[in-house]
Amino acid sequence: MFHRAFLCRLCGLFALISLANPAAAADTVVLVTSQAAQGPNDFVLWSQLGADSTILGTTFNATSQAGVAVAGSFAGANSLVSVVCPAGKCSWSGVNFNAGDSVIWTSDAGNSGNGPVTLVFGTSITGAGAVVQANAPGQFTAQIQAFNGTTSLGTFTVGSDSAGDAVYIGVQDQSGPNITKVVLSLTACAPVDSSGCTDFAVDTVGLNSGAAIASFAPRSLSFGVVPLGVTTPQTAVSLSNIGGAFLQVGTIAVTGGNSGDFGLSQSCPTSLAPGANCALKVSFKPTAAGPRKSSISVAGAGNSPAIIMTGVGSGGGPAPTSLTFTSQTLGTTSSAQVVTFTNSGNGTMNIWEIAILGANAGDFSKTTTCGSTLGAGANCTVSVTFKPTATGARTASLLFSDDGGGSPQSVSLTGTGS
Repeated sequence: MFHRAFLCRLCGLFALISLANPAAAADTVVLVTSQAAQGPNDFVLWSQLGADSTILGTTFNATSQAGVAVAGSFAGANSLVSVVCPAGKCSWSGVNFNAGDSVIWTSDAGNSGNGPVTLVFGTSITGAGAVVQANAPGQFTAQIQAFNGTTSLGTFTVGSDSAGDAVYIGVQDQSGPNITKVVLSLTACAPVDSSGCTDFAVDTVGLNSGAAIASFAPRSLSFGVVPLGVTTPQTAVSLSNIGGAFLQVGTIAVTGGNSGDFGLSQSCPTSLAPGANCALKVSFKPTAAGPRKSSISVAGAGNSPAIIMTGVGSGGGPAPTSLTFTSQTLGTTSSAQVVTFTNSGNGTMNIWEIAILGANAGDFSKTTTCGSTLGAGANCTVSVTFKPTATGARTASLLFSDDGGGSPQSVSLTGTGS
């Protein structure tokens, strides 16, 4: 026996959506019309009930891949497990579905329908959904009802296109894992045989089970060595909910001893659905030299990991930043003035070059105690003299090229020839 339509867990939907019997005030249950929006972290595979054409009784028991017990029931006996063609043995045919999937088909050997399908979960879950399709071709309307015990949390419907292509229908409880039962059925269908709207198939059921789990990517940020007062470009961070329940997102803040050195902007909602994410951006502006460290925390997400953020503030550089020589007779050399170059960072600084450049660079000379490296907290000196080659104002710059941040660092040199 072969079904002539098709079934697919991930097919595109052209759905007409309606809502009736809103959820109880304590719960916020919403309709879901795609597996992507469902974001399931667990699945109930019907292949565990038997091979293709296995006959099912009025009740059956299954277990999700994560161990959630599922007690299922039909309105009557003799429904079937059907494997989607093409496969070695199959009884559910068509196009645009995942070949080899096992579905439960509520049609017995006499072609009468056994819907609806009731699924009771051994553990309260946040959401459930599946692809559903009528046995007969033509437009149909699928329905899902969600319950907490005997209390209805809402009834939702999705309409297929005119050809009767499969639709995804599911629910999510945004207030927490309160769903203990769902009922899948058809409320309208093309009346081409005696089975009516009780003859349909349900593919793999996706579940949102377990707690919300917050996850940051990346888990740590290192901004390297940055000059004091300089703000780095923003680095993107993603906050994701990789768990099965809605993640309640409270205040997102930078915390820690150097929290003032790290900037944060974000566009996260107050609640993240399973599988959803939001964007954060972080920058670093050191206020002191040496290692700086902080983290990002999310209030309300008790299991939220922290993003560890590190950076090094570099206050290294020359002092003073300008030297002025008094009037100096042409061809004579002034007394030396001293510039002290300090590495106030936490690591060794590489000094690549110390040079005098500028319009009258030839009028200034230097000697230095600085080598190619300078240890953390250490300093060295550069002595500068002035020997004018022409009268009037003479200018140049003493430049330090290094990896301490803010390179090249400059000391202005001025003098007057007379």
